[in-house]
Amino acid sequence: MTNPYGQPPGQQPYGQYPQTGPQPYGQPSGGFQQPYPQSGYPAYGPPQGYPGQPQYGQPPYGQPQYGGTPPMPGQAHIVVPGSQIQFRHTPPLVLATMGSRFLARVVDGLIIGVPLTILVLILQLAVLAGDPSTWWIFLLFLPLTSLSVLVYEGAMLATRGATVGKNVAGIRIVTEQSAGQPGAGIGGGPAFTRLATMVLPGLIPCVGGLVELLVVLSPFFDEQARQGWHDKAAKTYAISTKALY
Repeated sequence: MTNPYGQPPGQQPYGQYPQTGPQPYGQPSGGFQQPYPQSGYPAYGPPQGYPGQPQYGQPPYGQPQYGGTPPMPGQAHIVVPGSQIQFRHTPPLVLATMGSRFLARVVDGLIIGVPLTILVLILQLAVLAGDPSTWWIFLLFLPLTSLSVLVYEGAMLATRGATVGKNVAGIRIVTEQSAGQPGAGIGGGPAFTRLATMVLPGLIPCVGGLVELLVVLSPFFDEQARQGWHDKAAKTYAISTKALY
């Protein structure tokens, strides 16, 4: 049986010879060309995104990736609204819950309120046993609670960032400067600004107590960073110190 060229099977057509010489560089024998390059890289340049190197347009590792306009100095970047914040030099920080803040306020209230109540009762008995007409002297003790809060809480926040009640509840008050320093206080200026905004309205007759209550409840009005009006005035944030499981 012959092929169309009249040659028996297994022979090359007349005038054609197999290629037995050296092939061009990079070509296998037989004249076939490789459809892909010999390396593991793509055909058009080296692979993109070497391990350990940030991509073009991305911030270096260890820095927060701010979306949009970066926050103003002293303010934190909102990572998760109502849950996590982050400063430029810190990892994400978990915001304190409103339940833990209420617990801290109750504990601190007992620490301040119980001694003051005992003191007022002693003075009341002493005045009534002496001259009852001097009842007006009790008006001088109305600012005593506010002054006690300023001294007690202001000193502890300035030096440690937390009161006894906040330590019990696992809360720490931080600013941009103190957030990256565990156990650091927020300083006298922010501490007394924060407390003055919260406590001093209570000295206003008639409406002072209502204003003070609104200030205490004001963190509920901020769904982004849970900052009360006193926090906004001092540029402070209440973060949790308890580990998350």
